[in-house]
Amino acid sequence: MMNLPAGFQPLQQLAQQMPGWPPAARWVLSRLNSAVDTINKAMEAYDFSTATQAAYAWWQYELCDVFIELMKPVMARDETADPGAAAAKAATQQALCAALDNGLRLLHPFMPFVTEELWQRLPKTPEQASIPSIMLAPYPTAQQGWSQPELDTRYEQAQAVVAAIRKLRSDYSLTRQRPTVCVACSSAARAEVIQGLAADIACLSTSAEVLLLEADAPAPPYSSVAIVDDVVTVHMLLKGILDPALELAKLEKKQAEAQGRVEAIRKRMGLPSYADKTPAAVQAEDAGKLAKAESEAAAAGQHMEEMRKMISQ
Repeated sequence: MMNLPAGFQPLQQLAQQMPGWPPAARWVLSRLNSAVDTINKAMEAYDFSTATQAAYAWWQYELCDVFIELMKPVMARDETADPGAAAAKAATQQALCAALDNGLRLLHPFMPFVTEELWQRLPKTPEQASIPSIMLAPYPTAQQGWSQPELDTRYEQAQAVVAAIRKLRSDYSLTRQRPTVCVACSSAARAEVIQGLAADIACLSTSAEVLLLEADAPAPPYSSVAIVDDVVTVHMLLKGILDPALELAKLEKKQAEAQGRVEAIRKRMGLPSYADKTPAAVQAEDAGKLAKAESEAAAAGQHMEEMRKMISQ
């Protein structure tokens, strides 16, 4: 709420203003509209489990994990040097206020006291100013003009790229480092999506920047690769980010540990009495552990090969 300063006045009719807003501001309200529709239908059917799951998913995975993160660089823009900063900030603030207002009213039946306390602190439209309590405020309904399925799809595709980058960061134990990421794409439509949302992808994946490779361009040197899907591949540039020789030693140790677990599980599963005397639940658990250990060993081997290539370059 610190991004809603004293004197901030929320607008009553947002749909007319939204076409000129930043993509993230339009997206969060589109996803809110979808959540509102799902929750209302679930409540009418007395399906409270679906209603609470939809409310939780929107708050956690779309408002907090995505929109709040994407707000930060927008609100940090310098209005004196950036002609579009003031308009972007104003639109983002309107989207945030609408999201919080509707989101708290959505949650109120499930979390009455905390939503009342927080809602009282929100700036109000003139229409809301006379409502003394969130209990008396109308329950949210889907708003005409807020839903944007095409934008939802674009962000879904962008988040798939973010997930691939985050996995690479996890594989290499990158925490504060901000590598450059190059994206190869064989689909012109997908390339346009990634190009348009490159700044948002970089923000959500803690990357220095996200660049789109030219068609048929070779993979950049000193990079690690992650396949997003059949048309998109991510290349994370690691030169200057980590020491290939040191990373190779770590990976060799990791692969040896994973391979040791594979051999131990296979030895246990190969005992003559295993199939007959081991409970089915334990056998299923062992199969899962074996698959996980094999996957870890294979992934370590792949990354070792990448490190060897970097060392030789």
